[in-house]
Amino acid sequence: MDTHEMIDRYVNEVGENLPRKMRTDIEMELRSLLLDTLEEQSDGEPTPKMTAALLREFGSPETMAAQYRPAESLIGPKLFPTYKVVVAITVSIIGVLHLLWLGLVLWQNAGDDLIGRILDMTFSFGRSAILNAGIVTFIFAVIERVAGDSLELPDKKAQEWDPFELPPVKDPDRINRAELAVGIFFGLLFLSWLNFFPNWFGGVNFGEEDPWFFALVTAEFIALIPLFSASLLLDVVLKAIVFIQGRWNRVTRWIEVGSEIFGLYVVYRFFNLEEISTVPFFTTITKSILAIVIIIVILEIFGQLYRLLLGRPFTPRSFIKSKLA
Repeated sequence: MDTHEMIDRYVNEVGENLPRKMRTDIEMELRSLLLDTLEEQSDGEPTPKMTAALLREFGSPETMAAQYRPAESLIGPKLFPTYKVVVAITVSIIGVLHLLWLGLVLWQNAGDDLIGRILDMTFSFGRSAILNAGIVTFIFAVIERVAGDSLELPDKKAQEWDPFELPPVKDPDRINRAELAVGIFFGLLFLSWLNFFPNWFGGVNFGEEDPWFFALVTAEFIALIPLFSASLLLDVVLKAIVFIQGRWNRVTRWIEVGSEIFGLYVVYRFFNLEEISTVPFFTTITKSILAIVIIIVILEIFGQLYRLLLGRPFTPRSFIKSKLA
């Protein structure tokens, strides 16, 4: 590793611990400062050993990033990327559920006050989205206040931190512990819902004065729930292993490919059902979504295999070049 690569790796690690809107300017400033300082301290061409000594004086990337962070914020920069993902997923789920609900209502009451029902559903979505986004914000703010420091990587002592062990700038095996923790939590939550509260999944309660139970999915769909649970459990266990290890490695990447192939098989089994829902409209929508998921997973598996077998990430350009070679 030469001097410039070591500095690039250090600056990149600092940037990974900063909010995106601050990252570019701070990386440019820090790189310029390091190069100027190194030039002043060396008579000729700086050596990697001199560069490593300078980086130790500046401190570990986590320590350096902490000096640039805002003094106080509702949700800190370490949790904020995960917070944005959770809010986006929450609002998206609410939107999909409202669209499905609107489709069911229109299917049952075709032509009855169409505009009014659409407006009611739109206002309902707005209220639900704001309320749930507020709840997610409150939860993350509490986590930030109670356990925000523990989510940070432990500060490394100067003598224990080795600049020669900085990961490459483009590191596909890097993990986001907070993001993995959220994935594990929601995976376990979904598993519990499927296996301990199946009635909540298989039916809907309509009406307030005279409620009645309506089976939303078919018995064939319910019969595949154990298979889907096994796929989801495998994904949760794999995430937990990677979380403990702190990085992806070749073994866990191969396990991930196996997990994705098994998940693809499960999705295909659902897609191959003649009827997914007792409502034809839901069956059509669900099969369209599953078809898109199948295509995405196949491309993901192909990209993973390409990277594992050839040792480089898959891009259309690299794939064409390998075919022409």
